[in-house]
Amino acid sequence: MASATTVKLVISSEVRLVDVVHSASETMAGIAGFDEDQSLNVGLAVREAVINAIVHGNKRDPSRRVDVVLKARPRSITAQVRDQGSGFDIDAMQDPTSEANILNTSGRGILMMRAFVDDVGFKYREGRGTEVTLKARLKRGRRDDNGGSER
Repeated sequence: MASATTVKLVISSEVRLVDVVHSASETMAGIAGFDEDQSLNVGLAVREAVINAIVHGNKRDPSRRVDVVLKARPRSITAQVRDQGSGFDIDAMQDPTSEANILNTSGRGILMMRAFVDDVGFKYREGRGTEVTLKARLKRGRRDDNGGSER
């Protein structure tokens, strides 16, 4: 792949559509040169961002959409996930690993995103929802463009 490959998806806020975005994310990570395990990690991170956009951002309102832009470059992938909700304060998020929150049924999505990709950024867009940007870079020792192992 000589230049960037971009895929744009627009979905209604329906959880049943998350698998479509997950699959596209894994495929795009493969195009960027990621191996199967790392592609799965990218897919899981994007999946969590999309679930958050649907459930927390758009409050499952199917009339609101989630925009996803996946950009694969050689050895890296970027995903932008945008909802149409009222936004949130990332600094006010409770630590899901603290003893007080450990039994909560939600609240681990951002933790998972941060575990599976290199960079996670949040930007509230006044009147236009939240944009989450996920970036993953291929590490040394992963396969090269010819499918072999790098040294």
